[in-house]
Amino acid sequence: MIMFWKKAAACMFGVIFAALLFEVAVRFTPFAEVHMITYDSRRGWALLPGGAELYTREGRGYVKINRDGLRDIDHSKHKPAGVFRIAVIGDSYAEADQVDLHRAFWWVMQERLRACPALAGKQVEAINFGVRAYGTAQELFSLRYHAWQYSPDFVVLAVYVGNDIRNNSVRLEPNKCRPFFVERNGRFVLGGPFVDSPALRLRCMFRYESRDSQVANLLGDAVIRVRSALRERMEANASSQALSANQEQAWPLNLVYVTPREPVWDVAWRATDAEITMVAREAQSHHAGFLAVTLSDAFQVYPDKARRAAYEKRLGVQDLFYPERRIAALGLREDFAVLNLAPTMQLYADEHHAYLHGFGNVGLGAGHWNELGHKLGGEMIAEDVCAMLLRGNAAARPPAAHSAP
Repeated sequence: MIMFWKKAAACMFGVIFAALLFEVAVRFTPFAEVHMITYDSRRGWALLPGGAELYTREGRGYVKINRDGLRDIDHSKHKPAGVFRIAVIGDSYAEADQVDLHRAFWWVMQERLRACPALAGKQVEAINFGVRAYGTAQELFSLRYHAWQYSPDFVVLAVYVGNDIRNNSVRLEPNKCRPFFVERNGRFVLGGPFVDSPALRLRCMFRYESRDSQVANLLGDAVIRVRSALRERMEANASSQALSANQEQAWPLNLVYVTPREPVWDVAWRATDAEITMVAREAQSHHAGFLAVTLSDAFQVYPDKARRAAYEKRLGVQDLFYPERRIAALGLREDFAVLNLAPTMQLYADEHHAYLHGFGNVGLGAGHWNELGHKLGGEMIAEDVCAMLLRGNAAARPPAAHSAP
């Protein structure tokens, strides 16, 4: 019996030693990351207060998380007199790790709004609540449980159509460590695995609170990537488009640009409609102005009409603006303001043959906004917010048309 326990102890020691050795080895590989997130009981995860890194995986930006867990400078929760505050809610486009802080679209917006006649004599202060990989439900909770502590006068919801609709679907989204709104009896209510399963919440807590372990982080990220790859392959196989050998090397299909043909996408879109409307109602209940802004996806504003046309043909659509039309119609129906950036940004990209997405270190025309994308987006949002304030009706209005900057 003593010999058995000695062997068991030796085996356990070997496993622990191997795990520690692997942990040390991973830290000296390119897979090692500075982790900037922590567990959040409502939203699944949040930015880690005080975290900092030089982000170079896409573009180059110095990222510092403030004391309240925002990728921003420090802000007093007490709003001083003479200050007009804008809460910016969004995902990685708002977090904007790829560029320095002063190049992010919401900082550009803030600077441009200081010249708005409706805000003469006031200090304009944008506060960034963007967090990587968030869906609309998480953004709603950022507004409800965090942003109101700063007493914002206006709310900008940045909607990234490239993956927000997928993020809002309990079936399409591979990362379940987040709240969802699920359909029950014809209504969308809070639910899903993260809300309903204490065991999953515990696993999510371990995943995000084990940030000091590179092995745990690597395994967690690998699971998400495998699930995403399987989902993308299933969607490609389900597509009715017959692809040639050359087309196989083209952009991956994203069914968000297509009027929903399958029940899973119909539910994802209706969940998104409901959640965006919830954010608008939340702002209106606090007597704050509200603007839903649909950002651009790289495919929509790629400066090559022929390549876009080939992609549209694969999808069986006339253009790549179904998400913009749908969300604009939602705003008209539910009485809140919508600004669609992608159509105007596409015109600009074509006219100037300019890449608004992508960076030299990873390639142009893909991924997040670069500095030019942020600049144009911030200027257009500032123009729209200013026009709303000048009209004296910042809470609701039809979407405005824009010419290329």
